[in-house]
Amino acid sequence: MSDSSQANASFAAQLRAGAPLVGTVLSSPDPVLAERAAQAFDFAWIDLEHSALSVRDALVLAVALRAGGAASLVRLPRFDSELLTAVLDTGVDGVVAPKVSCAADAAALVRSLRYPPAGSRGFAPRRASGGQAAAGAGLRSDVACIVQIETRAALAELDAIAATEGLDGLVVGLADLSLELGCPLDMEADALADAARSVGETAARNGVPWGLAAGTLPPWVSASWQAGGDMFVFSSDLRLYAETVDVAARRLRRLREEAVTASTNEPGVPT
Repeated sequence: MSDSSQANASFAAQLRAGAPLVGTVLSSPDPVLAERAAQAFDFAWIDLEHSALSVRDALVLAVALRAGGAASLVRLPRFDSELLTAVLDTGVDGVVAPKVSCAADAAALVRSLRYPPAGSRGFAPRRASGGQAAAGAGLRSDVACIVQIETRAALAELDAIAATEGLDGLVVGLADLSLELGCPLDMEADALADAARSVGETAARNGVPWGLAAGTLPPWVSASWQAGGDMFVFSSDLRLYAETVDVAARRLRRLREEAVTASTNEPGVPT
């Protein structure tokens, strides 16, 4: 990031500063690819929900993301995952909890991220504390707490979830929410667009940053983001890599086909 003071701020502070942040999802354990993604994006979600990544992979990827200049967030398998303590000790900048459907779950997540007396997080001299063994020495309590809105139940509890003290952001998981709303993976569905706008309006009313997680950019998604979203999680590392490879391969084949076509139209020119 160009602003050094912003780069040194916690991810939660960056969100609340109002500058829109863009990121992607990491599902590959390769730290070189992660570092390269970090050079382009503001943050990345290390995905423990929909990938085979381990906590050890999360540690390596968190180091790579920091080296590349981006914040590291881990998306948990579920909000009350038994992996949470180990994930926090890797020193990530934030935690993303999928399918949080009520304020009680959001509050429980917040407490699990904070050291006593504000919460219930346990202490260990690991990367998150800089390896310091003395209790109270440089303890981080600024891990961003972000929840995904992906269920009908969450939509019904939006105001209560958004009002949760200590919550740092709401993100609409468009794919899973589309399944819940009966328009599976239809990113153009009016019901999905209306639900996402409702999340944005509720977040703004409660003074909570919000964003979208999407693999494509239909017009309404772009318009919602432009209208005031604070974070956008786009696609994934493997999907972006695959698209780039596919585009390059198609281009090379097209060039070759054009050359063959041209040569066959010129008498005496061998193919």
